[in-house]
Amino acid sequence: MFRTMRDMKLSVTGKLRRLVFPHYDYPSVKVVVGYNSANYFEQVHACYGHLTNPFWYYRQLIGELLNISNLKIVPLYELMSYPVDGTRVVGLRHDMDADPTAGLRCARYLAKKGICGSFFILHTAPYYGNFCGDYFVRNPQVAEWVLGFIVSGCELGVHNDCMRIYRDYEKDGAEALKAEVEWLRSNGAKIHGTVAHNSGPTYGAENSEIFHGRKLWHRDVKTASAKSIPLGSVSESAIGLTYEGSFAKVKQDIDVTEAKRFFSESREADISSKGWMYRYLLENPCLDWALDYQFWLINRNEWVVAGKFEGKMLFEWRVGLGRMVELLAALPLGSRSVLVVHPEYVRGDR
Repeated sequence: MFRTMRDMKLSVTGKLRRLVFPHYDYPSVKVVVGYNSANYFEQVHACYGHLTNPFWYYRQLIGELLNISNLKIVPLYELMSYPVDGTRVVGLRHDMDADPTAGLRCARYLAKKGICGSFFILHTAPYYGNFCGDYFVRNPQVAEWVLGFIVSGCELGVHNDCMRIYRDYEKDGAEALKAEVEWLRSNGAKIHGTVAHNSGPTYGAENSEIFHGRKLWHRDVKTASAKSIPLGSVSESAIGLTYEGSFAKVKQDIDVTEAKRFFSESREADISSKGWMYRYLLENPCLDWALDYQFWLINRNEWVVAGKFEGKMLFEWRVGLGRMVELLAALPLGSRSVLVVHPEYVRGDR
């Protein structure tokens, strides 16, 4: 029995404290500024400004491509099936790691020239969304950008980063990838393919290895909490995908020891390293390439050109646009190539 109303209130309050607040050592609350486009693109400029070419550089690149005889520019979903008799086939691949607005500018310019480029949106980028506990919060502005790409007539695909979702967030990366493919289609995009983000050494596996038939060799890749990542678990055809745009393929006679060593050297994986890019593009111990040549824009007016055709090897490092175009125009008829342009490298004002 309670002697007074005050005693009852104190007793009830005490019980509530014991039930609801069993201790007071709660972690401090961390508050960060949420997504803000102006703030985000200021950060992009800070990170990429020293690498960025003015936009006229991109216009000049397209103009030079259109002047090359016997060169056919096709979207990536046609690259491996387009007839190559008497011509060179090239796809324009835009990996939107950081700047979808610069990508949209490129897509609109290509539309004016009657060219269908291929643009791959990175579903783990800060501009796209973030994980909040068990939820993935997608930036609402992404839908506007998607509509812009659709209107431009370009090909839109997903820059596949499912390995990061497994590794950094301990979430189901395969399901996250499927969810974004479905969501993009629900917004009107015709998604034919994906392109693996980063390289194998970053995660211990290429992002493309999540698909059936693309596991490079048998091994168990784990997250930080020792959970196995289910390589080879997703059927591309089951979710309506027809190609993987890095065009990596399984090596027939792989040296597993050498492959493991290469994938363990994550600190060496740098596109600004001549030695590493040579090995990755030409002497990769983990994979082969289904296409013949790759042209990568890696800096201000600096390209890496690498490939093989009928046993003949080509590698040139940090060449300017003029030399890059010379090499492209001199490629053998019947070759298939990809030009890789990150839009943040052509986001300059002019």
